[in-house]
Amino acid sequence: MSDSAEAIHSRLAELVAPRAQSRIVDLGCGAGPTLVALSRVAPKAALVGIDRSDEFLQLARQGLRGHRGPVMAVIADLRAPLPCGDASADVVLSYNTVECLPDPGQLVAEVARILRPGGRAVLAHVDFDSLVIAGADADLDRRVCHAFADDVQSWMDHADGRIGRKLGLLLARSSLRLVSVEPLLTWSTELSGHAGARIGEIRKALLSADRHGRSPVSAAEVEKWYASVQEADRLGGFFFSELTFIAVAERPSGECLAGGTVQPTRADMVLGRDGRWAPGRSDAA
Repeated sequence: MSDSAEAIHSRLAELVAPRAQSRIVDLGCGAGPTLVALSRVAPKAALVGIDRSDEFLQLARQGLRGHRGPVMAVIADLRAPLPCGDASADVVLSYNTVECLPDPGQLVAEVARILRPGGRAVLAHVDFDSLVIAGADADLDRRVCHAFADDVQSWMDHADGRIGRKLGLLLARSSLRLVSVEPLLTWSTELSGHAGARIGEIRKALLSADRHGRSPVSAAEVEKWYASVQEADRLGGFFFSELTFIAVAERPSGECLAGGTVQPTRADMVLGRDGRWAPGRSDAA
């Protein structure tokens, strides 16, 4: 599980650049590590976490118990229209979620809809096809890492291990204006922390894939790869890195109707506890 102390969450909070009263929506928020990072830099911002897992949302609520601004946690399926009003968010962000959706373009269109004119979208995703792990021989390592990047795990609707490098193009093809794309490298010389968790995830996912007959590498090959990685760590020659891409876009602020007036918005709509938007600015956590 991603931890709010990881550098990616602090960087996302910096790029969001929230103001005191910003309304920020995190799509696929999980247990809320990015929301916790945002709470540290904008303790009075309105934070909305959307995820389809009630278990994760419960953890997100716990992590935000000390937040002084409004906090909402909403169960929703990101394949469907977002439960948010038009032009109701200052910022929409999402980390490591887009690859799981069969139609990422549809989600980006929804992001554009709920952003206010001048609002910001921040999408970030690990590019799993860029994993570098020292230990096994080249052929086995390539096959294991590529198998993991391509694997559609049981909790996923879709998988695209190269989605990180595609985020800029995804936003450039939308109605939003692409502002920037930047990489963030996570690396370690020890088989512990994030590196240990990721390698454990790879092993678990591919062993499960083999049991279900969908893996191009056998369980024996996965275990051989894992043993080689452990040996590299024992010898002091272990290395791990993964590349995350972060793409930032904005909704153009000059959107007008034919009569020259700014398009009407529902920026004063807030999410109620039932997941529906209602008039007013709630301060209830």
